[in-house]
Amino acid sequence: MKPRLSLKKHIALTYILLAVAVAGAFSLVSYVSVEIIEEQVIDARLAKMADRLIEFHRNGQMPDAPPEVRFLIDASIPVELRQLPAGFHELTLGNRQVHALLRDHGTSRYAVVQEVDELEHTELVILLSLAMGFAVSVLLAAVLGVLSARRVIAPVAALADAVSRNAGPTELPSLSAQDEIGVLSRAFAKRTDELQQFLQREQLFTGDVSHELRTPLTVMLGAAEVLAAQLSDHPAPLATAERIRRVADETAQRVTALLLLSRVPESLDAPCTVLNTIVESEMERCRPLLDGKTVQCRLDWTERVSAHVRPELAGIVIGNLLRNACRHTDQGMILVQLAAGRLVIEDSGTGIPQRVRERLFERFVHGDDRPAHEGTGLGLSIVKRVAEHIGWDVRLEIPEAGGTRFVLSFPAVPPP
Repeated sequence: MKPRLSLKKHIALTYILLAVAVAGAFSLVSYVSVEIIEEQVIDARLAKMADRLIEFHRNGQMPDAPPEVRFLIDASIPVELRQLPAGFHELTLGNRQVHALLRDHGTSRYAVVQEVDELEHTELVILLSLAMGFAVSVLLAAVLGVLSARRVIAPVAALADAVSRNAGPTELPSLSAQDEIGVLSRAFAKRTDELQQFLQREQLFTGDVSHELRTPLTVMLGAAEVLAAQLSDHPAPLATAERIRRVADETAQRVTALLLLSRVPESLDAPCTVLNTIVESEMERCRPLLDGKTVQCRLDWTERVSAHVRPELAGIVIGNLLRNACRHTDQGMILVQLAAGRLVIEDSGTGIPQRVRERLFERFVHGDDRPAHEGTGLGLSIVKRVAEHIGWDVRLEIPEAGGTRFVLSFPAVPPP
């Protein structure tokens, strides 16, 4: 795609094009006017002079022509003129540019010849003057265009700089201006204020909800641990108590992750986290989703892979992608490949319909059309949001053999 010109260049180019159009039209009209005037003046003068000189000659008088005009009769007419028909002609005789008028009276031919070298020189001077005027007009327009563009663009550039710096609504320039820039600045200020208020409400809501959930989850987790200790001699209820404890612990970690998401990314600490352990833990949590299915879930890695990320946030991204693969794969293989700066989760499931691939990471968009699907359509949108929050990249690929492949890319950390 051809890059567009900046607004400053557009304004300067408009000035130049306007100058070219106006100066060009003026020069063209001036040149045509000079040519027309020259033709009419010389032709009219030659015709009038020819009438007078021919009349003198026919009356037997010696005609008296001006110095720059030659009056020729019959044999004294040069060969170049004899061959021409009667009328006005412009040609070169010797080294002289002349205008000639040929007339026939009876058996005689008359020629009135006027040298126009001085006129041609004057015409050349006029043309050079027009050309210089055209060039000066274009140059002046370019200078004025650049100066005007700077003056016009200055408030726009200041507003763009303030917006790029995330300046507050009251810090935007030109708020009191009554022109279009002022209208734009006030619109930006209003929109920025609305977005800041919305973001603040969202952060407060997420933080408040997470804070209120931590207390009951802590109670549930403690009660499950006590219950597990009391049922150590009863295997069946002990498994149930252990499951309650594990779910409560996972929920507590998700609540902690929500608290982290309510903060801006720049304020988060990012410890060096080993991802192998997180992947194995999330795979273990997803195994109940594969009960009754002929699906093999395999992890391939050759080295310990680390990244600067909070474990809770990495767990949300990896866990959601793994659960998505387990839910949509009824048979075959789920392959997880972990390498430096890259995590690939590939399954042999039903795949993603073409019509939803472009919108797969949007909220409430489902990846399949099965009636039994009970998902909310939020899992992949959460993955996308958390990945952007921690500076990771997630993308969907479609394997040739079918199924889906999600690729996570993240800044690699050299092994210790």
